[in-house]
Amino acid sequence: MNSEQARTYFVDNGLKYEDVTEGDICVLTMLLNKHVKNAIKKNKNTIDTMRMSQKIKSKYTTKGTLKCCFLFVNSDYFTQREAISFNQDGFIGFAGWASSDNVKPMIDAFVEWVDYLRDRFKEFR
Repeated sequence: MNSEQARTYFVDNGLKYEDVTEGDICVLTMLLNKHVKNAIKKNKNTIDTMRMSQKIKSKYTTKGTLKCCFLFVNSDYFTQREAISFNQDGFIGFAGWASSDNVKPMIDAFVEWVDYLRDRFKEFR
């Protein structure tokens, strides 16, 4: 799956920013950690020192739902590059700086996260 397909997958599963809470972003961060580490172990990542940054920039509505959020990755030669961004205009970005090998764990984590959200909402809808 590529970035555009991942964005479409989010929408096609009936999701929107208003569905996403801070706790959901924590789940996404854990999934990103898992997928980045797995890619490094399997030598599928050209940057073998990449790891999730502890820094997360986010804004939420007064109801606690997502306005925007920026998740970052670090490596031994860079800090705080985009992993996944939820921009205020509704655009979801995936490691715009990265090659297809390096963006794959971000997209894989995002797709797993969308599945998690979809399944969670099935219980309440």
